[in-house]
Amino acid sequence: MAAHPHPHGSGKQQPSPSNKQDQEDTRVAKIAEVLSVLEPVRASISQQLGAGAAGRRCVVAAGYTRRRCLAFMETELSIIAEFLKTLSQQHLDADTRRWMEHYELVFSKLDSVIQEVDPSRRTLLRTRLRSATQCILSRNNRSYPFSPNIKQLYYRSEHPCRFKHLLQANSRPEADIGLAPPQLGGGSGTGTNLTASAALPLVGIDRPAKKLLRWLTPREETDKSLRVMSIVGPPGMGKTTLAMEVHRRKKAEDATVSVFQCNLVARFSRGPDRNKLLLQDILSQVSDRAAPALTSSSQSQRKTIKLLIHLVSKHLRDKRYFIIIDDIWDTSDWEKIKDAFPNNNLDSRILITTRVISLSWVCCFDSDDGLVHQMKPLNRTDSERLLLASAFGPSSVDDYDCQQPLCDEILIRCEGVPLFIIGMADLFKEQLLQQKDAEDQRTLAVYSSELEQGPQRLPKCIERALSLAYDDLPYESKLQSLCMTMFPSGYKFDNDRFFFFRWNEDNEVAMRFTIPHLADRNVITRVAGADCRHCPDEEEGCHCQWHVNHFMQQFLASKSAEMGFYFTASSLKKYLLLAGAGANNNRTQRRLILHHPDPNLPSLLQQIDLSQTRSLAVSGAVSGIPMDKFVNLVVLDLEGWENLKDDDLLQICRSKMYFLTYLSVRNTPTSKIPPEIKELWSLQTLDASCTQISDELPLQVFKLTSLKHLDLRGTRVRRISKLPNKQQIVGSRVPLFTLLVGGGGGGGGPMETAARVTPDVRHLQDLEMLATVDLTENPVSFLRALGDLKWLKVLKITWSFCHSTDGECRAALLSSIGRWSHLQSLTIHCGLGCSMEFLGTLSYPPEHLRKLKVTGGVFAGVLRWLSVPSHHLSFLQITICSITADDLKVLADLAQLHTLVLGLDFVPTEAVVIEDGGFPLLRKFFVNCPVPWLAFEIGALPNLAYLQLEFAATLPTQTRAPSGIANIHRITDIALCYGEHYANSPSVKIIVEAVRKQIVEHCNPIDLYINGIEQDDVQAPDDLTEDANVTQSRTGSGSQSPRE
Repeated sequence: MAAHPHPHGSGKQQPSPSNKQDQEDTRVAKIAEVLSVLEPVRASISQQLGAGAAGRRCVVAAGYTRRRCLAFMETELSIIAEFLKTLSQQHLDADTRRWMEHYELVFSKLDSVIQEVDPSRRTLLRTRLRSATQCILSRNNRSYPFSPNIKQLYYRSEHPCRFKHLLQANSRPEADIGLAPPQLGGGSGTGTNLTASAALPLVGIDRPAKKLLRWLTPREETDKSLRVMSIVGPPGMGKTTLAMEVHRRKKAEDATVSVFQCNLVARFSRGPDRNKLLLQDILSQVSDRAAPALTSSSQSQRKTIKLLIHLVSKHLRDKRYFIIIDDIWDTSDWEKIKDAFPNNNLDSRILITTRVISLSWVCCFDSDDGLVHQMKPLNRTDSERLLLASAFGPSSVDDYDCQQPLCDEILIRCEGVPLFIIGMADLFKEQLLQQKDAEDQRTLAVYSSELEQGPQRLPKCIERALSLAYDDLPYESKLQSLCMTMFPSGYKFDNDRFFFFRWNEDNEVAMRFTIPHLADRNVITRVAGADCRHCPDEEEGCHCQWHVNHFMQQFLASKSAEMGFYFTASSLKKYLLLAGAGANNNRTQRRLILHHPDPNLPSLLQQIDLSQTRSLAVSGAVSGIPMDKFVNLVVLDLEGWENLKDDDLLQICRSKMYFLTYLSVRNTPTSKIPPEIKELWSLQTLDASCTQISDELPLQVFKLTSLKHLDLRGTRVRRISKLPNKQQIVGSRVPLFTLLVGGGGGGGGPMETAARVTPDVRHLQDLEMLATVDLTENPVSFLRALGDLKWLKVLKITWSFCHSTDGECRAALLSSIGRWSHLQSLTIHCGLGCSMEFLGTLSYPPEHLRKLKVTGGVFAGVLRWLSVPSHHLSFLQITICSITADDLKVLADLAQLHTLVLGLDFVPTEAVVIEDGGFPLLRKFFVNCPVPWLAFEIGALPNLAYLQLEFAATLPTQTRAPSGIANIHRITDIALCYGEHYANSPSVKIIVEAVRKQIVEHCNPIDLYINGIEQDDVQAPDDLTEDANVTQSRTGSGSQSPRE
């Protein structure tokens, strides 16, 4: 995993004063050089536009479209110039330098043609302006109309470099950067008074603490190697609290029976010396002598770290140690310090807490049998208990009713996160003590309304914790996080939309929605009840949804408002008030988000220059938006706008939005796409999914010369018969990359929700993603036509029983698959009973195939061409009628396989043995078999974390249970699935009890799910009785830390 550059420094030595002066001189010269080329361009454009009274532009340049282009260019160039003038040396990094060098070339080309324009000579003017607007080429160097090329200036002016210096500010106090770690578990990380919170109960922590203590227990086997475990979760979830409770219990245990000779805690600080400070802290705890002072300027940072690693490793070499490393947030930090912890074969343990999911796994993969513990929110009962205890004290928990409407409102928004619950306790107490029910209801309504309509002041402990998490993000991730504020509060992201951008792909602002990256850093989290672990294919077919927690959204909204990154109705009011008072506020409303109805909104919009707005998002019951005034929009997101009508969409198309790149009408009442859509020359993404559109799309949609992404999923469009033929294509080809149809509309299976497409689809030669196509009524010629899509990467189709029995259809599909040399994902939804054995005869399978999913159809055995060494399959779903040792070997040798969904359409007569040495990277294993007779040998599935067995009731004589689960060392979750009406079947009970017994005997804590419900009674026999000392500490000495 590549490490991101971090704003707090890279550990390099500070330059000398003379070097600083040289660097400053270089910076000034470089900026002056770029400005010397930029300013003449701005002057030439201004001359063509002219200036009238009150600064208004005169009609000098001929042609409305040309003037629009020049005005657009002038605005973007002005933004770039202002940015360059404020650029400091510390922000003049390699990325910024490359960005400036690119602009030097662009500006020189623009200037060479614009300065020669003579307004009195119309022909020359048009020629020169056309050349000027075409000099900025798109990445693929295609000959598009001038408007898409002009808009490249917008992408460049919105480059991350322009925001970097604003996003790199470190708000942490210097006191946080020191040798001694802060008091962990006491709330010092959030500024909360430790004394005030010391009596809070540790709710919902006993079970995970016991799981971790069980993992810490030395094993009886010969393998006593070092094990690393990570605790991962969003800010405020209680990671540090859990780690410190484990540390406390283990220390109490070591006082009577010595287990670890070294039991210590160290926390990562912030700043460029964080690795050195951490190692010094550890060294001071493992050595009788104080850590040596290694601050001499003659020693490089690298040599210092190397020496500290050697000293720490030397002192730990002969000790059984247990070390907690709290709050690590960068993969590179772990890579630098991990050699300090020797694998001394003494059953040593390291426990890490982090917010970064990928980092948690990186740490664990460096040891045998490493595990990741994912923090879970508190349940309703524990949340109520913590809220009441935080508000009134533990002794008064039973004196108050937590069924008040305000309590429900707070707990819903807190989502079981301890930090948020504690932070809202004061508000809850204040409102609950009011005696008038009517006043309580009014306060709740006002409170809920305020939370929805704009950024409010967060409780200090919440704000500090979220600020720490935000400051740890690389600046690109900070920018992406700010972009999340454009969505309304409570917005849910479907898992299958992760791969689609809300901005044009040429936009280098990092405004591409890399949602998996934000999920990895827990900026966005799963919606309650949406656990993707139980879903084989996270891209489709499961209800995995993500969202930004209410408090995180509120925090990001406040950050966005500070920077003027997004303007809302409330921030517009503040801006206009300041302007009316004579304040110097030169912020431009480039991005507007309007999610809440406001009767003053139309008058507010009349007071600002809407032609300067480049991005607009509208949703909910907002009204009074003058769409025809937003003529220079690049992004228009109308998803969820209840008041959008077909006439409004028609007005948008007729408003000459030449620069509009992204248009979403998703989840609106829109019922048709007008032919006037052709007026949106620059449109590259059209999202019309989940709308009421049922008519055939107008042909003009496919004649848009820049359109790359078209999403029609969840609509009533079940046939696309109007595609341009070879004679109708403008230029050499239609640039469409993505065409998504069907899905989400019928509520049935894939066969019902797919859509039929005309054979003219072969002319969309740039198509990379096509889903989901119904082949039911298409002739063999259509299958052959699909083979012409030589750039296809993702394809989803339906396949009927008739197709599987038709030799010509089978041969046509095989031929097309062989021609898709770039294919990465192939999904075939088959009718029941379809034999798909013919796919095994594929002569030249796509070498880049990463995913093969076949549902409904069956194979006689495993596809033999999967044994090709060059295969890189990471996801495989097939159903087979028999399995042999050779079949298992073919599967086991898939070195890149992460997820295997294996259907066994037969009752095994002998155990299916999973041997040692295969499936090196398999993380999720789903088996659907009438009788799950599986046997896992020692060393099998070395990295498996999730196992799901789906089975049915059988005769007692056929009942066989899986065995060898104890040999799967990294497993953390097991799911058993069967029909609920089989719950009392003797065969089902035998299998369930056999799995339970093996879970109890496993060296790791394992969560068991039965038909999706987590079982709370799966634990070792000695865990069935509550520890009296622990019970006492939950109401006395412990505290639910409001930090992480």
